[in-house]
Amino acid sequence: MLLKRRDFLKISSLATASLMIPNFLQAMAVPEALDKENRILVILQFSGGNDGLNTIIPTRNDIYFREREAIAVKDALRLTDDAGINPSLSYFKELFNNGELAVLNNVGYPNPDKSHFRSMDIWQSASRSDEFLETGWVGRYLDEACYNCEHPTQALEINDMLSLALKGEEQKAFAFKEPQRLFQTSQEKFFKTLADNHHHEEETVDYLYQTMSSTINNAGYIFEKSKAKSSNVIYPNTALGKDFKNIASLINSDINTKVYYLSVGRLVFLR
Repeated sequence: MLLKRRDFLKISSLATASLMIPNFLQAMAVPEALDKENRILVILQFSGGNDGLNTIIPTRNDIYFREREAIAVKDALRLTDDAGINPSLSYFKELFNNGELAVLNNVGYPNPDKSHFRSMDIWQSASRSDEFLETGWVGRYLDEACYNCEHPTQALEINDMLSLALKGEEQKAFAFKEPQRLFQTSQEKFFKTLADNHHHEEETVDYLYQTMSSTINNAGYIFEKSKAKSSNVIYPNTALGKDFKNIASLINSDINTKVYYLSVGRLVFLR
């Protein structure tokens, strides 16, 4: 799914390309497709910049071609009568034709903030642009769904740092690049000594110790599940490909994770 971006032409003729839903959504009418026990959400966040108008092109919009004379994409691959996709994304065109890709175009929020970082916070917290939340939309789901989980691993992020989207008031996801490295780090004597010798202090310090203790207690569980059924699929030899392979191995196991979160952070400009 492509969800981009802030820099939109505010003209009504673009609205005709605002929602293109593929055939696979018709499967939602089948009861089995709604079995919540078997549904897993994988979120890939594009953290860099992207020129949305040169990704999904308004092929019948004269203003687009006039105002972007030097950079307008004139050979877009047709998606609908009014919109096409950049020819560099021909594989996405195949997915769309097969009913495996949906495009939600012109996604934004009222009174947009021109700060990339503030916009990311709004996106991840699902807040209004005039409010500041310290929890994310996935994190709030964890507060509701995992308050009594044996293993609080309902959501995992393949990253060195946890994104705001996965932080709740009471629960939060685990962030790690590799299950094995997480486990090895959790077994280091330094961290175990800290956890064993902690005494209740101020609230902030207690929170940090609780986070460390939870990580130590669950790192082994995550690592064992990641080894249970490794994926035989050949993924691209890239950092993102490796992240997806780790996720596939966890999905193949019987871990209780329902949400996986990963990101790619490089800037993307399509000409």
